[in-house]
Amino acid sequence: MENSDTEWQQRLRQDDKKALAEVYKKYREAFVVYARRFSLNREELLDIYQDAVIAMHQNFVMKQLYLENTAIKTYLFGIGKYMIFSRLREVAKVEEVAEIPDEIVEVIWEKESPTEEQRKLSHCFGQLSPSCQEILKMFYYRGLRVKEIVELSHYKDENTVKSHKSRCLKKLVQLVNKVS
Repeated sequence: MENSDTEWQQRLRQDDKKALAEVYKKYREAFVVYARRFSLNREELLDIYQDAVIAMHQNFVMKQLYLENTAIKTYLFGIGKYMIFSRLREVAKVEEVAEIPDEIVEVIWEKESPTEEQRKLSHCFGQLSPSCQEILKMFYYRGLRVKEIVELSHYKDENTVKSHKSRCLKKLVQLVNKVS
């Protein structure tokens, strides 16, 4: 029988090691697939995943964390993402990755100056909600299909992803047109 997020949260707050192992196993490979876009090898990604699971567990046990509008998977991947950014900064691969939208990272790596259009897009992109930024990155930058986004995220089905992506893209276009 599959555990719901609510059940897992309750068990994690009670320091249930079996629940922790279940969460760890359930999302391990999805995290590696999600994090593959960063220039870290599988072993480094698994180390980061383990650290993220430990941090999540500590937050549930010590802070009695309660996730009301966020899935455990989304919360865990968020912790992992910021741990990846920290690791990348440590090894001087990218400076302040957390501050730079993915769309212009390649330009910066190539030591080129972004165009005025790219700066405008970056500014407007930064004004979007984190969920809009993430879904647009997954679809346009990472090239994931809608079905893959459903599998890697908290969205319940493909129609939800399509409508959210559409709303986010519309908002981005409005912001860009407003700046123009």
